[in-house]
Amino acid sequence: MGAIIAGFVQGLTGFAFALIAMSFWIWVLPVQIAAPLVVFASLWSHFISLSKEQKHTLPFSLVKPYLIAGLIGVPLGTLLLHYIDQNLFKMILGFFLMLWCPTIYFAPELPHIQKMGNMADSSIGFLGGILGGLGGFCGALPSAWVMLKQLPKQQQRYVLRHFNFAIQFFTLLVYIVQGTINTNHLPYILVLMMSVSLPAILGAQLFYKISEIQFKRIVLSLLFASGVFLSLSALI
Repeated sequence: MGAIIAGFVQGLTGFAFALIAMSFWIWVLPVQIAAPLVVFASLWSHFISLSKEQKHTLPFSLVKPYLIAGLIGVPLGTLLLHYIDQNLFKMILGFFLMLWCPTIYFAPELPHIQKMGNMADSSIGFLGGILGGLGGFCGALPSAWVMLKQLPKQQQRYVLRHFNFAIQFFTLLVYIVQGTINTNHLPYILVLMMSVSLPAILGAQLFYKISEIQFKRIVLSLLFASGVFLSLSALI
């Protein structure tokens, strides 16, 4: 169920697979097992939904600063995965999302943030890469950032989809090299491939039928709900 809902959301928004899936899986799986599964399933849903992407003329330079810095941050995140306390990690990420989402939704326009350039984008990308290595959460910070910069929804999705795809692909390679993902994950992987594919396609098709404000509300609502679930799972 977590994979089905998360696949649909990622097809629609270009991110949030980890946040949604972990809200379900963290109740029954330790983060060291769930994290590689999240990264694989998220990457698979990217493959599926990208096949339904409409042609665009957006430049690669839009995502480049996020991407380069994010790839640098991934190895640090994969290293931290083996040492971080599971409940502390959920608590920090959960409370961050619960505070961040209402702030973005109700905040007035912030011209100085909208004018920030590649250095600020790279910083967000680096932190996103660390979170990606920790368990596929690479989209949490960039999604909030591009919304604060008030990019059009097409540009937001372009940045998030390509950033998340690259970070998660690299994270998966690092997991394989480190032995974090192994044959014990294969039964889960087969189920995930079947569960994610159709919802991801449906989400990708729905993206072109919603407005800018609907897109913003959906993204922030999902992030806030994920924060609540993560915080509750850490407290219980």
